[in-house]
Amino acid sequence: MKSGYRIAAVSFLNTIPLLEGLADRTGVCLDVDLPSRLAGRLRDGSADAALVPVAEVLAGRTGGIISPTGIACDGPVDSVILFAPGDPGELNRVSVDRGSRSSVALLRILLTELHHVQPEFVEVEPRPGQRLDPGEGILIIGDRCFAQMAALKGENPGNLIAHDLGAMWKNLTGLPFVFAAWAAAPDLVARRGLDAACELGDLLTAARDRGLARLDEIAAEQAAAGRLGRGGEASPEAIAYYYRKSLRFVLDERARRGMERFRELARIHEVIPAGPAPLWLCRGAEHAD
Repeated sequence: MKSGYRIAAVSFLNTIPLLEGLADRTGVCLDVDLPSRLAGRLRDGSADAALVPVAEVLAGRTGGIISPTGIACDGPVDSVILFAPGDPGELNRVSVDRGSRSSVALLRILLTELHHVQPEFVEVEPRPGQRLDPGEGILIIGDRCFAQMAALKGENPGNLIAHDLGAMWKNLTGLPFVFAAWAAAPDLVARRGLDAACELGDLLTAARDRGLARLDEIAAEQAAAGRLGRGGEASPEAIAYYYRKSLRFVLDERARRGMERFRELARIHEVIPAGPAPLWLCRGAEHAD
């Protein structure tokens, strides 16, 4: 293997299977960082690859997708949810987490295309179980979404309804949605060469495959550590369901079509900066099926 690679990712539940064995790999430095900082790590050269929101890739802020690996769904995703006391078409204000850039862009598209509304979006720190007034909604993603579901089982102020963005996207397009992908630093190929970039991509693909081979064990480990799974349940079964049914980790041809459709709609609705078609580096990223 060529000299060391620097990889950055988050420690969310949905990312754990993609990191299998990387921390123990000689020549690999794996850093866990905040989601909002990952794309910046690529641009400032402190990471060679990072698991970044798809909006960063589509805006042209990376060196391209380095592995056919990411976080996607093909229907309900169970962890990217709009909570509202009524129909989404009645919303006039939506509170969002500042770290949910791709999900916010997706929600703007879905509300316009499916419900013909364009509510005000406000950045907040989500609080599980918080009360919402009529006409208000809140977008919660990732592990916080499971905490919200757990809180609503005890008490549901305002009779909030969960609207799953993965299911809404599938209803609109019939395609998977890609939330995040392994992307290269903009200067990686110039700095290290294409062979090194492809070697790094192969390492990430291999880590994904190791994780997929032991999803049940990972689910049990995460449950033992107190993590919540689908529906806010604290059980290995709920986490295993999330890994096996809610998420897709391989970016195949249908996922690529979903990304392209999102890019088209994002350009029409002007929800993310327009960038060139994403570059898929290396053999694995080019030929995933």
